Amino acid sequence: MKRNLWLTLGAACLLTAALSISAAARRADEQLAARISPGILRFHILADSNRREDQELKLEVRSLLLDAIGELLSGQEGQGGGEPDKQDTVRCVQENAGALERLAEGFLAAKGRPEKVSVEVAEDYFPTKYYGDIRLPCGVYEAARVTIGRGGGRNWWCVLYPKLCFVEESWAEMPPESKEKLRGSLPERDYLAVLRPQPEIQIGWKFF
Repeated sequence: MKRNLWLTLGAACLLTAALSISAAARRADEQLAARISPGILRFHILADSNRREDQELKLEVRSLLLDAIGELLSGQEGQGGGEPDKQDTVRCVQENAGALERLAEGFLAAKGRPEKVSVEVAEDYFPTKYYGDIRLPCGVYEAARVTIGRGGGRNWWCVLYPKLCFVEESWAEMPPESKEKLRGSLPERDYLAVLRPQPEIQIGWKFF
């Protein structure tokens, strides 16, 4: 009886410790996200529903709008005369939100779909995301948010600035130019904090 009691108490203590460690790690991630988020703009699109057709349309609208935003930015200079930065990207999305909505709605209408589309810049909570050797922690980030219809379906997200939006993300790696932009927009300690440590490759000899 006592043995079972001690086992139960031990398991409860271990569980409490694990939950405390997990909560502390999450808080640390969210604090890091709060520091780096001023240099990052996410892209977030929500489907009308989880029906297969709606999910497929979400991905088509995603590609359409990412291409359109890319074309708009390619013809712009940043305020300092160089390439557009995060604020330039935010401004581009906000100023062209109506045109982007009409583009997406026209695409849907051509497929016989009546849904409205909204495009806005807003804050959202995002889970941790990995891009090769870069780890973006969970937390609140500013995002270009696209909502199709009711927006009740599964969502898809990427990073719009610096450019980290991949159609196929199974082997997504951060391009060197995007990594440099990210580094330039963050304090050095925070940039180093989002770098994932690479495993050491040990080469040894085994004799038989």
